Amino acid sequence: MSATQPLTAARELRGLIESEADRVEQSQNMTPPIVDALCESGLFRLLVPRELGGFEADSSTILEVCEEIAFADGSVGWSFAQNTTVMAYSAYLAPDHAKRLACARAAAGMFAPLGVAHKEAGGFRVSGSYPFGSGCGHSEFMGGTAMEMHDGQPPAFENGLPLLRAFIVPIERVLIKGNWDVMGLRGTGSFDFEVPEQFVEEGLTFSLFETRPTSGGALYGLGPVPLGTISTCAWALGVARRALHEIVEIVNAGRARMGALPLREQQTFQRDLGLHTMALRSARLLAREAYSSAVDAVTRSESKERRMERIRETRAAASYVTHVAKAATVFAYEASGSGGLRNPSRLQRCFRDMFVGASHLVFDERNYVEIAKTRLGLEPLPF
Repeated sequence: MSATQPLTAARELRGLIESEADRVEQSQNMTPPIVDALCESGLFRLLVPRELGGFEADSSTILEVCEEIAFADGSVGWSFAQNTTVMAYSAYLAPDHAKRLACARAAAGMFAPLGVAHKEAGGFRVSGSYPFGSGCGHSEFMGGTAMEMHDGQPPAFENGLPLLRAFIVPIERVLIKGNWDVMGLRGTGSFDFEVPEQFVEEGLTFSLFETRPTSGGALYGLGPVPLGTISTCAWALGVARRALHEIVEIVNAGRARMGALPLREQQTFQRDLGLHTMALRSARLLAREAYSSAVDAVTRSESKERRMERIRETRAAASYVTHVAKAATVFAYEASGSGGLRNPSRLQRCFRDMFVGASHLVFDERNYVEIAKTRLGLEPLPF
């Protein structure tokens, strides 16, 4: 792993990623030069526990690094966010198996419970079909989640939660369908994939609600799902920041309409640019505070109720950050006129990427409802 600090390493990759962005979109995947550079920098192991050879970066560093990669290109940033998340799940695997995942070039997957996992001696017999295998084109392992079945039946819920079993398998044991044709995030290779029925050792599986990692510190005590939202939340910040950067470039190059002041001199545009700039900075601070507070609650071994409250706040923060980021991106695109309409246009790519990425379930507005329930004295959903 590179001795370079993660944020420095990410910034050093900006020029390469920008130069490859068109080829990323055309090929639907990260190009080999980007993959090689990320491997050399060690950044795919940004969230891997230190004892397994990773950076085990804190939540603020994760936000900064993933935002920086997304600023360079939305598709690369999205794939990178998903790769780092799945690599982080090495923290929940049995130690011997965890090393296999942690030492891989990269890993990908989709963790909605769309498969079945029949419990057998020593492990589970799993199968399932999944959409959105973002970043699978350069990965060596794939992950998924399945409903546990014991003796052919779903077991009773535990603490109000179903038994959802996440698993990791080598990519050679997965069928990638190659069917990614979409408006935005075209370069993420988010192909559907099928996991044919196969036996997976228990050490390569974990509960989707696990909060007791086998390696690593308090960060992993958030649990697999909240942990996975950090990188994706940062992606939205990076794409929106790039959109504002691009509109400034466009208006400084002379964007104007006949009979009107140049756009850069119009007070309404100046006001809106300032507003969205401040809103994005505020959203970034909210994300940092929400995630660091949740990790602190784990570190201090606060009550389960208090930890869950903090985790619900991270989900709501991720939704709000994306709301602010989407608004900033729409403002930039609408202000660009034909500068954003005509290809090639980085701003148009930001616009397309944002509208696809912001529709992800992790940003669902139900996250606001769950934190409001606590204030109203109502019982939030357990997940």
